[in-house]
Amino acid sequence: MADPRSRGFEVLLFVAIAAGAAVAIVLGSMALRSRNDVPMTQSGASSPGVVAKSSASAEPQICASCWGNGSPDPQVAGKAVVEDGVQVLRVGLVGGYYEPNGFTVQAALPVTVVFSGQAEGCLAEPEFPELGVKADLSSGTATVALGLLKPGTYSFTCSMGVNEGTITVE
Repeated sequence: MADPRSRGFEVLLFVAIAAGAAVAIVLGSMALRSRNDVPMTQSGASSPGVVAKSSASAEPQICASCWGNGSPDPQVAGKAVVEDGVQVLRVGLVGGYYEPNGFTVQAALPVTVVFSGQAEGCLAEPEFPELGVKADLSSGTATVALGLLKPGTYSFTCSMGVNEGTITVE
């Protein structure tokens, strides 16, 4: 049978290692959060539908809903642009949020969403939960052809489901 004092030492060692790992995770999270504060510039006018683009030196953004201060997603209306009979919704990244993040489209025309911006983590994996569609934004762009949608409201979110936007089909 093992010496009980040896078992106590093993438990103490395990607790010390786990505490060290927790500190490393917290410090790493704080470093990632500070990277998210990179200023962004917007291309063109500030009208709805304009895609926000990061400056050439900007670091990839992470989801502000997960790593930010807990405030709700800013509501920014966007506008569908009809191109070759398809309603195109352009969504950029601004401060760790999808922007614009609110669109109204017509049921009579197909819908395509074009995401752009440098992202990491859940922000780089936009998805449409009601439609079962996911995309990969890690390369800087992702185009999602949704086709014809029935009237209703559809959401798009980061892969964690917290950073979100809506598409209302009339």
